[in-house]
Amino acid sequence: MPRPLQTVSILAALAAMGALAWLSAPSNSTTPSNMKSVALSKPAAPPAPAAAPITAASADKAAPKAIASDVGADAQIAAILSAELKGANLPAMAAIVVKDGRVVGSAAVGVRKMKDATAVTVSDPFHLANNTKAFTGVLIGRLVDEGKLRWDTTIAEALGREIPGIHPDFAGVTVDQLLHHRSGLLARGPTEVWGAAQRAKGPAAQQRASYVEAMLSAAPAKQAGQYQYSNAGYAVLGMIAEVAGGKPYEQLLQEQVLAPLGITTAGFGPAGDANKVDAPWPHLDGSPSFTDNPDAINSSARLHMSMADWAKFAIFELGHQPTPPLLKPETFAHLQALQGEVKDTEMGYACGWFRPKRDWAGGRALHHVGSNVVTFSEIWLAPEKDFGVMVACNEGNPEAGAKRATPRRRR
Repeated sequence: MPRPLQTVSILAALAAMGALAWLSAPSNSTTPSNMKSVALSKPAAPPAPAAAPITAASADKAAPKAIASDVGADAQIAAILSAELKGANLPAMAAIVVKDGRVVGSAAVGVRKMKDATAVTVSDPFHLANNTKAFTGVLIGRLVDEGKLRWDTTIAEALGREIPGIHPDFAGVTVDQLLHHRSGLLARGPTEVWGAAQRAKGPAAQQRASYVEAMLSAAPAKQAGQYQYSNAGYAVLGMIAEVAGGKPYEQLLQEQVLAPLGITTAGFGPAGDANKVDAPWPHLDGSPSFTDNPDAINSSARLHMSMADWAKFAIFELGHQPTPPLLKPETFAHLQALQGEVKDTEMGYACGWFRPKRDWAGGRALHHVGSNVVTFSEIWLAPEKDFGVMVACNEGNPEAGAKRATPRRRR
């Protein structure tokens, strides 16, 4: 089993069994003053450019403060992570656990860059890759609540003026189908389109527009309504958001989602400076590689942030709304709901979340994995237990150094 996946499974199993005293014992800490649990209806049973930092200038003064975790819990998590690193060619790992609206433990072990002694810290930003999608889903939800979009808004309605050559088979695809990976779009597009996106320069919005136009001008890979995981689909959502919101996606995400949740360490692309060791460097098979996916898919897979900030988002997704509420209850529920009938044995996909059924979670969990080939991240949330665990690693191959017979694909 890949090491980060094994670690998250260990933490989830221990927590679910109540084996860790810091999780099973009553907590003396409280939920931050501006975060409260609300009654929500449950969903049905080449080198990349330097990171683009997101400023916190517009952060809400009432945003939640960092929550101090239990020192004993931190030590236990650090021990688990250290055991995973031992004997493995992995530079660093970080993990954080949330329960009942608060952080109950976190740790980071290892080094920021192989062959450099600089240690990672628990406040270092880690790349979330595909875990960006849930953030984009919340932004879309905000625009729905504001009346700027509908779940059934079509691509033609949203982007017809910007892209007059939309293929007829994409014209009627809805925002909701894009969120649920049922748009008919390929994972990232034909080789020539993806290659052009990787070579593109200029502002992210410009790169996104070129990529989205190329994707929507060609025939769909599948019929709309059929499941096909697609980074391209979430790039389309990024463009739809900025057209509806009147601002670049990156600015909208900051103002509409990150600032209200008190997230201040977020950015896009590799964290830190390529000429320094001021953040965890991405790695591939044990070698530093300061690369990432193109800016065109910022809304799909390029967010980075500290584990504590990621935990703020997780706490929100577990039903603890900020004050004022970020989403209407019905919008919150929609974003976590599966589309159509999904068998108990099937995972299903909501709006930025896989929804596997797990006994330890008390029902369907919220789950996602992220990798851009040179980083790895994973999240498991159990809404029924008000519990979650997140793990990140600055190595894209969880079994670093292992020889692979087939090329690795970006997710």
